[in-house]
Amino acid sequence: MMLAASMCAAADALAKIPVILDTDIGTDIDDAFALALIIKSPEFELLGVTTVSGDTAARARLAAKMLWEAGGKWRQVPVVAGVPGPRQNIDQARWAEGFVSPQILRESAVDFLRSKFHRYPGQITLIAIGELTNVAAMLKVDPLAGTKIKRVALMGGSIARGYAPDSKPDAEWNIKSNPAAAQVVFASGIPIVMAPLDVTAMLKLDAEGRRRIFPSNTPIGNALSDLYKLWNRETPTLFDPMAAALVLDPTICQTKDLAIEVDGQGYTRVVEGKPPNATVGMSTDPARFLEFYLNRVAGN
Repeated sequence: MMLAASMCAAADALAKIPVILDTDIGTDIDDAFALALIIKSPEFELLGVTTVSGDTAARARLAAKMLWEAGGKWRQVPVVAGVPGPRQNIDQARWAEGFVSPQILRESAVDFLRSKFHRYPGQITLIAIGELTNVAAMLKVDPLAGTKIKRVALMGGSIARGYAPDSKPDAEWNIKSNPAAAQVVFASGIPIVMAPLDVTAMLKLDAEGRRRIFPSNTPIGNALSDLYKLWNRETPTLFDPMAAALVLDPTICQTKDLAIEVDGQGYTRVVEGKPPNATVGMSTDPARFLEFYLNRVAGN
């Protein structure tokens, strides 16, 4: 019986999608909503969280506390801070001020990423929802590690529209925060799944959606409610959860394979006549996405 149970557990683990989340959680609220989606999606096997941009240690405490609140196996997920960057506003970090946990590791994010990709070659999807500093740094130190990554699913860029409806393309935050890092990643040959502003900027979590999540009296609902109050704005835009959703359900967007290059200002340009390097979300049904999201995160 014990052998059968062990074999079933191993088969279940292999059936899951191994992922690592690279995040700048704590500034905008959408990173926390993305982590919530990962926690509430049984298809995922979260192997770790790395943090990027600004006070990465504060961001690591925030991610670790959210995982700790989820309880059980989530308290075993390692969290690793990347190299700190220029100071940024991280109001949500107050929620985890003073939080300590053995899951917050002392090693560098680059070393953590390298070790995981080499240990599980061709298996791990990296969900990158901040600037691409950690990923580019890893590729510079260890180019071979890039060949071990199954794909990078990222929120970033802009193809046909910007942040506002009917606007021209913008230099999106995650790309323009470190264009040189984005250039390294897009030129690396790693398969990329890209959720640009074209399929994220319209994903507004309205009052009805917030009422479904925040009063749910679940650990994740309570955590999101607390962080939302510290964020201190009204309507979140769920940019980052789309990167995770595309891994779970590629049909959530209409996509197109494109050759994407990043310029020095952080614009993502479509280049004609070159082989595609990214599968890019071009359009989506916001109502369908939000129902998909709420059914998972607002459920028990």
